[in-house]
Amino acid sequence: MGLACPCKFLLGVPNTEATVTVTSPEGTVQTFTDTINFSAEQCFTAAAMCNPAVDNFTVNFGTQGQGGNTINFTQGRRGFISCEGNTVAILEDGTAQGSGNLIPNQDYTVDFSYTINNGTATVEITAVGEDGTVFQTTFEADVTPQTFIGDCEDTVNPND
Repeated sequence: MGLACPCKFLLGVPNTEATVTVTSPEGTVQTFTDTINFSAEQCFTAAAMCNPAVDNFTVNFGTQGQGGNTINFTQGRRGFISCEGNTVAILEDGTAQGSGNLIPNQDYTVDFSYTINNGTATVEITAVGEDGTVFQTTFEADVTPQTFIGDCEDTVNPND
C-alpha cells in the first residue's frame, strides 16, 4: 500500500447521528440511523514534517457495548491520501477490519473524504468487504478544535 505522505491530517467526529446503508452481496439493502464516531490520523505530527509511521483510522457506528446494532472498522491503514488546501482530506484504498452484528467480520477496502465548509465537516465513507458487502454513509458534524489538514511543512500551533 502507499506509505507516502503528500500531506497530513488529524480528524475526529465524536458522537454524531448518522444514517448508514449496508448492501449485502445479494443486493439486499438495509438502512440504520444511530451514533457514529470517526477518527483518522495520517502522517500527522505537529512539527514541520510528515511522519509516515502515523497511519490509523477508525469508524464506530451504533450502540456500542449495549447489545444494540454495531458496525466497527478498526486497525485502519491508508492506501493513498491527499489534501486540498486546508479543507479537504481524502483517503483511498485503505484497509480495515470490519466487525459488528450488521456486517460480516472480514477485511474491508475503505475510502473516505472529509470536507470543511464554514465550521462544518461533511464526511463520506465507503467500505467494501471481501465478500462484496458495502457500507456507505455521508453525514455532517461540527469541526473539532483538534482538526488539522495541511502540508508536510505546516506546523500546528496549539494556541490556535
